[in-house]
Amino acid sequence: MHSLIAVEIVLRDHSPGAGKKPLHQLIKQGADTGVLTARQAEYLDDGRQIRNGMAHGQTTHAAMPPAMAVPMVTTAFRIVSELCAAPTK
Repeated sequence: MHSLIAVEIVLRDHSPGAGKKPLHQLIKQGADTGVLTARQAEYLDDGRQIRNGMAHGQTTHAAMPPAMAVPMVTTAFRIVSELCAAPTK
């Protein structure tokens, strides 16, 4: 969840007109503008759906299987690292 929060903050900073758009729109906008690859957007959206399930009580545990967690957290780390290294527009 923390990696998704970090990605959301960075995407919001790097997305023109981000305002109060929900994360799924920021992910879509990032994919549409080339800030995110299709694969990155897919991993982030999977993580977003799990996060939403936990936030709304549909999922009751905070542990994600390693096969899902590793690609999502690695993707989030890479996106945050790359976007924070690039100057904001």
